[in-house]
Amino acid sequence: MRRDVDPTHRELLNTRLNELAQGFGRISSPLGDAMQHAALSSGKRFRGTLLLLAAQASGGVCDTIVDAAAAIEMVHAASLIFDDMPCMDDARLRRGQPATHVAHGESRALLAGIALITEAMTILASARGADAQTRAGLVAILGRALGPSGLCAGQDLDLHADKDREGIEREQDLKTGVLFVAGLEMLSVIKGFNEEDKVEMIAFGRQLGRVFQCYDDLLDVISDRASTGKDSGRDAAANGPRRGMLAVADMQHASHHYRTSRAQLDHMLRSRRLRAPEIAALLERVLPYGVKTSA
Repeated sequence: MRRDVDPTHRELLNTRLNELAQGFGRISSPLGDAMQHAALSSGKRFRGTLLLLAAQASGGVCDTIVDAAAAIEMVHAASLIFDDMPCMDDARLRRGQPATHVAHGESRALLAGIALITEAMTILASARGADAQTRAGLVAILGRALGPSGLCAGQDLDLHADKDREGIEREQDLKTGVLFVAGLEMLSVIKGFNEEDKVEMIAFGRQLGRVFQCYDDLLDVISDRASTGKDSGRDAAANGPRRGMLAVADMQHASHHYRTSRAQLDHMLRSRRLRAPEIAALLERVLPYGVKTSA
């Protein structure tokens, strides 16, 4: 079930990622290969592309925005490396190819994930076209998104916390929503949005994370490896703890929750900073309303 995104902006993002990847192996070629394996694989680039489309809707895409989008994609790739490792989800397939730890070994995969995060921070610290204050602000935003109040906390809760509806929503915010929020918060800083616009963008990013993760939980059940490019059937496995929405709801209720949350997301597209047909079309491709609940 491939969910394609805007081809023009995706290509712009891919070009920048490929430029940056040329330096991954400057000291250790095998480490660079592992980083490229994760960062340049055929992913959707949904987070980065959304950021570029939102920038386009607010006056245009600049080099600073492209660098921010590339940094978001790199830390997302790093998070997938960690997520797939045996001590986490123990998944062997990602984006239609062997997971990074399968292809390059666990130790090098771990180092590649750390290196991708540090490279992303370096990109923001030297973002093209930005002044020193803006660069520092971008680094701070991404640091908060990844740390003990962000993605790391979300992953820990996902793996170890007791499951209830409130807890699942918190996991969605911390594990998935944080990178959407971080990207849109970076956009607000780069474009100089007022406080009202910034609050609306952050709220949209948080809701997008909840919808995206809920849909991903459903796909884990109704899709297979060939259509998703990754291991499936893990969140609702009978021989292990249930994860995500399927830990607190059956398929029917989870599907209803997804459709309701998806409608709320559409309502938020009325914001003047998000009122663009390209953004609505992107969401429809990646997060379609029609979800078949039979496996």
